[in-house]
Formats: sequence, C-alpha cells, structure tokens
Amino acid sequence: MSKHTAKKNSGLILTVLFFICYPAGVYRTWKYNLRPLWIRWAYTISGLPLFILIYSFFGIIIFASFLPELDRSIGIRSDRTIINSTDHYSVTFLKTSKETNGSYEEVKVELDPGGGNEWHYHTAFVEKFHVIQGDLTIGMQGKPVLLKTGNDTIAPKGMMHKFYNTSPNPVTFLVKIEPARSFEKTIRSAYGLMNTGQSSPDGIPKNPWHLFLILGYSDSYLQGVPGFIQEPLISALSKIAQWKGVDKDLDPFCK
Repeated sequence: MSKHTAKKNSGLILTVLFFICYPAGVYRTWKYNLRPLWIRWAYTISGLPLFILIYSFFGIIIFASFLPELDRSIGIRSDRTIINSTDHYSVTFLKTSKETNGSYEEVKVELDPGGGNEWHYHTAFVEKFHVIQGDLTIGMQGKPVLLKTGNDTIAPKGMMHKFYNTSPNPVTFLVKIEPARSFEKTIRSAYGLMNTGQSSPDGIPKNPWHLFLILGYSDSYLQGVPGFIQEPLISALSKIAQWKGVDKDLDPFCK
C-alpha cells in the first residue's frame, strides 16, 4: 500500500469514527450529567459544526453514487492546437485517446517565460515530461527539478507537481499521459473557460460546478485539501454537476 493510500485510508477512518461517536458522546455527556455544565455545552457546541459537515459530506457522496458516471467522451475536433491565454502557453495534441484506443495521450507544450500551472496531482495516470528545447522547471513534492533540452522526468500517480518556466526564453516540451483519462476534454474545457472570460485571473473557473467537472474528468486534485476528503468529494460533485446539466456549458469547447 502506498503512503498516499495509507494516509487517505487513515483519515477516512478517523472521519467515520467521529461521525459515529459524536452523537453517542453527546448522549452520554448529558445522560450522566457530567459536571461542570460548561464542559457539556463545550463538547456539544464545538463538535456540532464538524458533525454537520461530515453528515453533509457523506450525504453528497451517497447521493452521487446513484447518479450516472461522468461522460468523458469528446467530439471530433479539427483544431489540434489550443491556447491558454491565462498561463501563457499553447498545447498541440499529437496523439489523442481516440487515436491510441485509450492507451495514452501525447501533447506538445510551448511555454512562454513566466508561464506555468499550479500544484496538483492525478490519481488515474502518470505524466512523462520530455524537453525538446529550452529549460523547464518541474516542481515535485515541493522541490524544483530543472530539466534542460533532452531531459526527462515522470510525475507518478498521486505525486503533487507543477511545471513552470523561470528562464527568459520559451521552452518546448512533450507530455505523455498514460493511460489516457479524458485529458483532452479537461484541457479543452479549462482553456475554453479561460479564453472566454469565465475564469478568474489565476485560471480558476468562476462557476464552481465547472471546476468540479474539469477536475472530475481527469481525476485531478489541487493542493491544500486532504485527499481522503477531496477525492471522493470531487468525484461526487462532478457527477452532480453533470446531473444538473452544467456540463452542457462546456460542449462548445470539446464537442
């Protein structure tokens, strides 16, 4: 079992234990008239918001379990190159999921100086980076790795990473995604929102439901929220977004 999986499972176990034990604890606290009184009130009031959050968390996940799986399909597109106007780079699809029967996807990225993305990780695929020309910095678990022309590196499943260009010159590199996991739909949807003013200056969709869909399509997750919370929640919320019909907003970019 990987460290990521073990941490995720232990966090989920603690969450379930609190969910089960809190009501029993409140009952016993008041039944046996524990003193002083302020202890009873402190325990009851301090734990209530967390209990409500956990109750809502499981409610969302259970509700979403009855919904259809995400539609990860993409239409036949003639445009192979798309522009990210926010993060200063372009992506050209060299091999799509359809062309490799889902085995992999490969893109060429041209990244301007100062461009890049934010910390994130994937649970469904690995990313293989190969620099064609220039200098590319890859953040791996909080540490920078400088790749020069001809260099390679891999971002395994579950590893927090990012890429950016700190050099004064553009950098061109390849990214291979194995196996293909709706990467094209994710990228086209995200860039489409950015290029039509539907994302904030830092590239985050203004509509949270759009964000849930984009993350859900490729099983991608952001920094700052524990995986045992974020992963099942994003999966559930993306299915709810589709159930609400919000995915139709993204059709112009990927159908």
